[in-house]
Amino acid sequence: MNPFKIGRSYNPENFVDREQEYAELLESVRSGNNVVVIAPRRFGKTWFLQKFALESGFNCLYVDLFGVYSVNGFVSALVRQIFEILRRTDLMAFVVNYLKSLPFSIELNLGLVGISFSKEVDDEALLNGLYELLNKAQRELNERLVVILDEFQAYKNIHKNLAESLRSYLQSRENVVFIFSGSFKHMLEQLFFESSGILYHSCLRFDLNSLLPENDCVEYLVRQFGRTGKVISPDLAKEVYARTKGHAYYLQLFGYELWNRADGKVSFDDVEHAFYEIVEKESYNYDVLIETLGYKYVKNALKLIAEQSSDLFSSETLERYGIPSSSVLSKILKKLSEYGIVEKLGRGRYEIVDPIFEQYARKRFSN
Repeated sequence: MNPFKIGRSYNPENFVDREQEYAELLESVRSGNNVVVIAPRRFGKTWFLQKFALESGFNCLYVDLFGVYSVNGFVSALVRQIFEILRRTDLMAFVVNYLKSLPFSIELNLGLVGISFSKEVDDEALLNGLYELLNKAQRELNERLVVILDEFQAYKNIHKNLAESLRSYLQSRENVVFIFSGSFKHMLEQLFFESSGILYHSCLRFDLNSLLPENDCVEYLVRQFGRTGKVISPDLAKEVYARTKGHAYYLQLFGYELWNRADGKVSFDDVEHAFYEIVEKESYNYDVLIETLGYKYVKNALKLIAEQSSDLFSSETLERYGIPSSSVLSKILKKLSEYGIVEKLGRGRYEIVDPIFEQYARKRFSN
Protein backbone atom coordinates (compact mmCIF):
# COMPACT_ATOMS: atom_id res chain seq x y z
CA MET A 1 0.00 0.00 0.00
CA ASN A 2 1.25 3.46 -0.92
CA PRO A 3 2.58 5.03 2.34
CA PHE A 4 2.06 8.64 1.25
CA LYS A 5 -1.26 10.30 2.04
CA ILE A 6 -3.08 13.11 0.26
CA GLY A 7 -6.13 14.81 1.70
CA ARG A 8 -7.50 16.89 4.54
CA SER A 9 -7.56 14.16 7.22
CA TYR A 10 -4.55 14.18 9.55
CA ASN A 11 -2.40 11.04 9.67
CA PRO A 12 0.28 10.95 12.38
CA GLU A 13 2.57 8.67 10.33
CA ASN A 14 2.72 11.24 7.55
CA PHE A 15 3.20 14.38 9.62
CA VAL A 16 6.68 15.89 9.22
CA ASP A 17 8.28 18.23 11.77
CA ARG A 18 6.50 21.48 12.86
CA GLU A 19 7.66 20.78 16.43
CA GLN A 20 8.62 24.39 17.17
CA GLU A 21 5.41 25.81 15.67
CA TYR A 22 3.33 23.25 17.54
CA ALA A 23 4.96 24.15 20.86
CA GLU A 24 4.37 27.86 20.22
CA LEU A 25 0.69 27.34 19.43
CA LEU A 26 0.31 25.15 22.51
CA GLU A 27 1.79 27.88 24.72
CA SER A 28 -0.47 30.56 23.22
CA VAL A 29 -3.58 28.51 23.95
CA ARG A 30 -2.37 27.60 27.44
CA SER A 31 -2.10 31.32 28.10
CA GLY A 32 -5.74 31.77 27.09
CA ASN A 33 -5.06 33.72 23.90
CA ASN A 34 -7.15 33.54 20.76
CA VAL A 35 -4.94 32.88 17.73
CA VAL A 36 -5.07 33.40 13.96
CA VAL A 37 -3.00 30.84 12.03
CA ILE A 38 -2.10 32.14 8.57
CA ALA A 39 -0.42 29.88 6.01
CA PRO A 40 -0.10 29.66 2.22
CA ARG A 41 -2.39 27.23 0.38
CA ARG A 42 -1.53 23.53 0.72
CA PHE A 43 1.11 24.26 3.35
CA GLY A 44 -0.05 21.60 5.81
CA LYS A 45 -2.11 23.98 7.92
CA THR A 46 -5.16 21.71 8.20
CA TRP A 47 -3.11 18.69 9.31
CA PHE A 48 -1.29 20.95 11.78
CA LEU A 49 -4.59 22.08 13.33
CA GLN A 50 -6.07 18.59 13.36
CA LYS A 51 -2.94 17.34 15.11
CA PHE A 52 -3.48 20.04 17.72
CA ALA A 53 -7.14 19.07 18.13
CA LEU A 54 -6.29 15.39 18.61
CA GLU A 55 -3.04 15.54 20.58
CA SER A 56 -2.87 18.81 22.54
CA GLY A 57 -4.77 17.49 25.55
CA PHE A 58 -7.35 20.28 25.32
CA ASN A 59 -11.02 19.71 24.66
CA CYS A 60 -11.14 20.86 21.03
CA LEU A 61 -13.92 21.47 18.53
CA TYR A 62 -12.82 21.60 14.88
CA VAL A 63 -14.85 22.89 11.92
CA ASP A 64 -13.65 23.37 8.34
CA LEU A 65 -15.74 26.30 7.10
CA PHE A 66 -15.27 25.38 3.44
CA GLY A 67 -17.79 22.59 3.93
CA VAL A 68 -20.42 24.66 5.78
CA TYR A 69 -22.99 26.89 4.05
CA SER A 70 -25.49 27.98 6.70
CA VAL A 71 -25.80 28.96 10.35
CA ASN A 72 -27.72 25.72 10.93
CA GLY A 73 -24.82 23.69 9.55
CA PHE A 74 -22.26 25.66 11.54
CA VAL A 75 -24.14 25.31 14.82
CA SER A 76 -24.89 21.61 14.18
CA ALA A 77 -21.22 20.80 13.54
CA LEU A 78 -20.14 22.36 16.84
CA VAL A 79 -23.03 21.06 18.94
CA ARG A 80 -22.39 17.46 17.83
CA GLN A 81 -18.75 17.74 18.87
CA ILE A 82 -19.69 19.28 22.21
CA PHE A 83 -21.86 16.28 22.91
CA GLU A 84 -19.11 13.85 21.92
CA ILE A 85 -16.85 15.51 24.50
CA LEU A 86 -19.59 15.51 27.14
CA ARG A 87 -20.09 11.75 26.81
CA ARG A 88 -17.24 11.53 29.31
CA THR A 89 -19.39 13.30 31.89
CA ASP A 90 -23.04 12.80 32.84
CA LEU A 91 -24.43 13.62 29.41
CA MET A 92 -28.10 13.15 30.24
CA ALA A 93 -27.82 15.39 33.30
CA PHE A 94 -26.26 18.04 31.09
CA VAL A 95 -29.11 17.76 28.58
CA VAL A 96 -31.74 18.08 31.31
CA ASN A 97 -30.07 20.85 33.28
CA TYR A 98 -28.62 23.09 30.59
CA LEU A 99 -30.45 22.75 27.29
CA LYS A 100 -33.99 23.78 28.18
CA SER A 101 -33.48 27.41 27.23
CA LEU A 102 -31.54 26.85 24.00
CA PRO A 103 -33.19 27.32 20.58
CA PHE A 104 -32.57 23.78 19.37
CA SER A 105 -33.47 20.28 20.49
CA ILE A 106 -31.25 17.24 20.83
CA GLU A 107 -32.09 13.63 20.02
CA LEU A 108 -29.91 10.69 21.00
CA ASN A 109 -30.55 7.54 18.98
CA LEU A 110 -28.25 4.51 19.13
CA GLY A 111 -25.39 6.74 20.19
CA LEU A 112 -25.92 9.25 17.38
CA VAL A 113 -26.63 12.92 18.06
CA GLY A 114 -29.49 14.49 16.12
CA ILE A 115 -30.12 18.23 16.21
CA SER A 116 -33.26 20.05 15.15
CA PHE A 117 -33.99 23.77 15.11
CA SER A 118 -37.19 25.64 15.82
CA LYS A 119 -38.49 27.08 12.54
CA GLU A 120 -39.29 30.45 14.08
CA VAL A 121 -35.76 30.94 15.47
CA ASP A 122 -33.54 33.29 13.44
CA ASP A 123 -29.81 32.98 12.80
CA GLU A 124 -28.85 35.45 15.51
CA ALA A 125 -30.74 33.46 18.14
CA LEU A 126 -29.09 30.24 16.98
CA LEU A 127 -25.62 31.76 17.27
CA ASN A 128 -26.38 33.18 20.70
CA GLY A 129 -27.65 29.75 21.73
CA LEU A 130 -24.39 28.22 20.51
CA TYR A 131 -22.31 30.70 22.52
CA GLU A 132 -24.39 29.96 25.61
CA LEU A 133 -23.84 26.24 25.07
CA LEU A 134 -20.08 26.74 24.70
CA ASN A 135 -19.94 28.54 28.04
CA LYS A 136 -22.10 25.93 29.76
CA ALA A 137 -20.07 23.05 28.35
CA GLN A 138 -16.84 24.69 29.46
CA ARG A 139 -18.18 25.09 33.00
CA GLU A 140 -19.38 21.49 33.03
CA LEU A 141 -15.95 20.26 31.93
CA ASN A 142 -14.16 22.73 34.22
CA GLU A 143 -11.37 22.86 31.64
CA ARG A 144 -10.43 25.18 28.81
CA LEU A 145 -12.44 24.60 25.64
CA VAL A 146 -10.79 25.31 22.26
CA VAL A 147 -12.79 26.08 19.11
CA ILE A 148 -10.83 25.74 15.84
CA LEU A 149 -12.39 27.40 12.79
CA ASP A 150 -10.35 26.37 9.74
CA GLU A 151 -10.54 28.26 6.41
CA PHE A 152 -12.16 31.19 8.17
CA GLN A 153 -12.00 33.31 5.01
CA ALA A 154 -15.15 31.40 3.94
CA TYR A 155 -17.21 32.66 6.90
CA LYS A 156 -19.57 34.72 4.72
CA ASN A 157 -20.87 31.49 3.19
CA ILE A 158 -22.39 30.82 6.63
CA HIS A 159 -23.61 34.34 7.42
CA LYS A 160 -22.38 37.73 6.27
CA ASN A 161 -22.34 38.96 9.89
CA LEU A 162 -20.70 35.92 11.49
CA ALA A 163 -17.50 37.86 12.22
CA GLU A 164 -19.46 40.61 14.03
CA SER A 165 -21.32 37.98 16.03
CA LEU A 166 -18.09 36.26 17.04
CA ARG A 167 -16.54 39.59 18.03
CA SER A 168 -19.27 40.14 20.60
CA TYR A 169 -18.82 36.65 21.99
CA LEU A 170 -15.03 36.92 22.16
CA GLN A 171 -15.40 39.95 24.41
CA SER A 172 -17.43 37.99 26.97
CA ARG A 173 -16.23 34.39 26.59
CA GLU A 174 -15.60 32.24 29.63
CA ASN A 175 -12.36 30.26 29.27
CA VAL A 176 -13.19 29.38 25.67
CA VAL A 177 -10.29 29.95 23.25
CA PHE A 178 -10.64 30.33 19.48
CA ILE A 179 -8.12 29.38 16.82
CA PHE A 180 -8.97 30.91 13.45
CA SER A 181 -7.06 29.91 10.35
CA GLY A 182 -6.92 30.51 6.64
CA SER A 183 -4.77 30.81 3.54
CA PHE A 184 -6.07 34.12 2.16
CA LYS A 185 -3.46 36.20 3.94
CA HIS A 186 -4.61 39.61 2.72
CA MET A 187 -8.22 39.07 3.78
CA LEU A 188 -7.29 37.72 7.21
CA GLU A 189 -4.91 40.62 7.79
CA GLN A 190 -7.70 43.07 6.98
CA LEU A 191 -10.12 41.25 9.26
CA PHE A 192 -7.87 40.74 12.29
CA PHE A 193 -4.90 43.11 12.12
CA GLU A 194 -6.02 46.37 10.51
CA SER A 195 -7.66 48.99 12.71
CA SER A 196 -10.80 48.91 10.55
CA GLY A 197 -11.09 45.12 10.81
CA ILE A 198 -14.13 43.56 12.48
CA LEU A 199 -11.96 41.33 14.70
CA TYR A 200 -9.11 43.78 15.25
CA HIS A 201 -7.15 43.23 18.49
CA SER A 202 -9.00 39.98 19.24
CA CYS A 203 -6.21 37.47 18.47
CA LEU A 204 -2.50 36.81 18.37
CA ARG A 205 -0.98 36.34 14.93
CA PHE A 206 0.63 32.99 14.11
CA ASP A 207 2.31 32.66 10.69
CA LEU A 208 2.86 29.09 9.52
CA ASN A 209 5.09 30.04 6.62
CA SER A 210 8.36 28.17 7.09
CA LEU A 211 9.10 25.32 4.72
CA LEU A 212 9.75 21.87 6.12
CA PRO A 213 13.45 21.26 6.92
CA GLU A 214 15.48 19.25 4.42
CA ASN A 215 16.92 16.67 6.83
CA ASP A 216 13.52 15.73 8.25
CA CYS A 217 11.98 15.45 4.78
CA VAL A 218 14.82 13.32 3.41
CA GLU A 219 14.63 10.98 6.41
CA TYR A 220 10.86 10.76 6.02
CA LEU A 221 11.03 9.88 2.31
CA VAL A 222 13.73 7.24 2.83
CA ARG A 223 11.77 5.74 5.73
CA GLN A 224 8.42 5.63 3.91
CA PHE A 225 9.89 3.91 0.86
CA GLY A 226 11.93 1.54 3.01
CA ARG A 227 9.05 0.32 5.17
CA THR A 228 7.07 -0.67 2.06
CA GLY A 229 9.85 -2.64 0.38
CA LYS A 230 11.13 0.06 -1.98
CA VAL A 231 14.32 2.11 -1.94
CA ILE A 232 15.07 5.77 -2.56
CA SER A 233 18.62 6.99 -2.03
CA PRO A 234 19.26 10.02 0.18
CA ASP A 235 20.51 11.92 -2.89
CA LEU A 236 17.28 11.34 -4.82
CA ALA A 237 15.26 12.14 -1.70
CA LYS A 238 17.15 15.47 -1.64
CA GLU A 239 16.17 15.98 -5.29
CA VAL A 240 12.51 15.48 -4.35
CA TYR A 241 12.94 17.99 -1.55
CA ALA A 242 14.60 20.53 -3.87
CA ARG A 243 11.72 20.33 -6.34
CA THR A 244 9.03 20.66 -3.68
CA LYS A 245 11.03 23.19 -1.61
CA GLY A 246 9.79 21.51 1.57
CA HIS A 247 6.17 22.30 0.70
CA ALA A 248 4.09 19.91 2.84
CA TYR A 249 1.35 19.03 0.33
CA TYR A 250 3.69 18.54 -2.61
CA LEU A 251 6.12 16.47 -0.57
CA GLN A 252 3.27 13.99 -0.01
CA LEU A 253 2.04 14.21 -3.61
CA PHE A 254 5.51 13.76 -5.09
CA GLY A 255 6.17 10.82 -2.77
CA TYR A 256 2.82 9.28 -3.74
CA GLU A 257 3.41 9.56 -7.50
CA LEU A 258 7.02 8.44 -7.22
CA TRP A 259 6.13 5.38 -5.14
CA ASN A 260 3.53 4.34 -7.73
CA ARG A 261 6.03 4.76 -10.56
CA ALA A 262 9.14 3.20 -9.01
CA ASP A 263 9.77 -0.51 -9.43
CA GLY A 264 11.82 -1.45 -6.39
CA LYS A 265 14.56 1.18 -6.49
CA VAL A 266 13.86 4.79 -7.44
CA SER A 267 15.86 6.16 -10.38
CA PHE A 268 16.48 9.74 -11.47
CA ASP A 269 14.21 9.12 -14.47
CA ASP A 270 11.45 8.14 -12.04
CA VAL A 271 11.90 11.46 -10.24
CA GLU A 272 11.84 13.42 -13.52
CA HIS A 273 8.74 11.70 -14.87
CA ALA A 274 6.84 11.90 -11.57
CA PHE A 275 7.59 15.61 -11.25
CA TYR A 276 6.42 16.55 -14.74
CA GLU A 277 3.39 14.32 -14.36
CA ILE A 278 2.39 16.34 -11.28
CA VAL A 279 2.88 19.61 -13.18
CA GLU A 280 0.71 18.29 -16.00
CA LYS A 281 -2.05 17.12 -13.65
CA GLU A 282 -2.15 20.45 -11.83
CA SER A 283 -2.09 22.54 -15.02
CA TYR A 284 -5.85 22.52 -15.60
CA ASN A 285 -6.54 23.93 -12.12
CA TYR A 286 -3.92 26.61 -12.67
CA ASP A 287 -5.41 27.52 -16.07
CA VAL A 288 -8.82 27.97 -14.46
CA LEU A 289 -7.36 30.09 -11.67
CA ILE A 290 -5.58 32.40 -14.11
CA GLU A 291 -8.72 32.83 -16.20
CA THR A 292 -10.66 33.62 -13.01
CA LEU A 293 -8.26 36.47 -12.25
CA GLY A 294 -9.16 38.06 -15.57
CA TYR A 295 -6.17 40.41 -15.78
CA LYS A 296 -4.73 41.10 -19.23
CA TYR A 297 -1.08 40.92 -18.21
CA VAL A 298 -1.27 38.30 -15.45
CA LYS A 299 0.53 35.68 -17.56
CA ASN A 300 3.35 38.14 -18.25
CA ALA A 301 3.64 38.89 -14.54
CA LEU A 302 3.70 35.20 -13.58
CA LYS A 303 6.40 34.46 -16.13
CA LEU A 304 8.43 37.36 -14.74
CA ILE A 305 8.18 36.20 -11.11
CA ALA A 306 8.88 32.58 -12.07
CA GLU A 307 12.13 33.63 -13.72
CA GLN A 308 13.36 36.31 -11.31
CA SER A 309 12.36 37.45 -7.82
CA SER A 310 13.97 40.90 -7.68
CA ASP A 311 14.37 44.02 -9.84
CA LEU A 312 10.81 43.51 -11.06
CA PHE A 313 9.90 47.14 -11.66
CA SER A 314 12.83 48.37 -13.74
CA SER A 315 11.92 49.72 -17.18
CA GLU A 316 14.13 47.10 -18.83
CA THR A 317 12.37 44.26 -17.01
CA LEU A 318 8.89 45.57 -17.76
CA GLU A 319 9.74 45.98 -21.44
CA ARG A 320 11.29 42.51 -21.66
CA TYR A 321 8.15 40.88 -20.26
CA GLY A 322 5.67 43.02 -22.15
CA ILE A 323 4.16 44.77 -19.13
CA PRO A 324 3.18 48.38 -19.97
CA SER A 325 3.92 50.05 -16.61
CA SER A 326 4.93 49.53 -12.99
CA SER A 327 1.41 50.48 -11.86
CA VAL A 328 -0.07 47.64 -13.94
CA LEU A 329 2.43 45.19 -12.42
CA SER A 330 1.68 46.46 -8.89
CA LYS A 331 -2.05 45.94 -9.41
CA ILE A 332 -1.52 42.37 -10.65
CA LEU A 333 0.89 41.52 -7.81
CA LYS A 334 -1.61 42.82 -5.27
CA LYS A 335 -4.32 40.53 -6.66
CA LEU A 336 -1.95 37.53 -6.85
CA SER A 337 -0.98 38.16 -3.21
CA GLU A 338 -4.64 38.27 -2.18
CA TYR A 339 -5.14 34.86 -3.79
CA GLY A 340 -2.10 33.47 -1.98
CA ILE A 341 -0.27 32.77 -5.25
CA VAL A 342 2.71 35.04 -4.64
CA GLU A 343 4.40 36.25 -1.47
CA LYS A 344 6.17 39.55 -1.01
CA LEU A 345 9.75 39.01 0.18
CA GLY A 346 10.72 42.66 0.52
CA ARG A 347 10.72 45.89 -1.42
CA GLY A 348 10.20 45.02 -5.09
CA ARG A 349 10.81 41.32 -4.43
CA TYR A 350 8.20 38.57 -4.83
CA GLU A 351 8.13 34.82 -5.24
CA ILE A 352 5.55 32.23 -6.28
CA VAL A 353 4.65 30.28 -3.13
CA ASP A 354 3.55 27.07 -4.87
CA PRO A 355 6.62 25.26 -6.36
CA ILE A 356 4.52 23.35 -8.90
CA PHE A 357 2.79 26.55 -9.99
CA GLU A 358 6.22 28.11 -10.45
CA GLN A 359 7.29 25.28 -12.77
CA TYR A 360 3.94 25.47 -14.57
CA ALA A 361 4.38 29.22 -15.16
CA ARG A 362 7.86 28.73 -16.60
CA LYS A 363 6.63 26.00 -18.93
CA ARG A 364 3.26 27.51 -19.84
CA PHE A 365 4.45 31.05 -20.58
CA SER A 366 7.88 30.32 -22.01
CA ASN A 367 7.05 31.90 -25.36
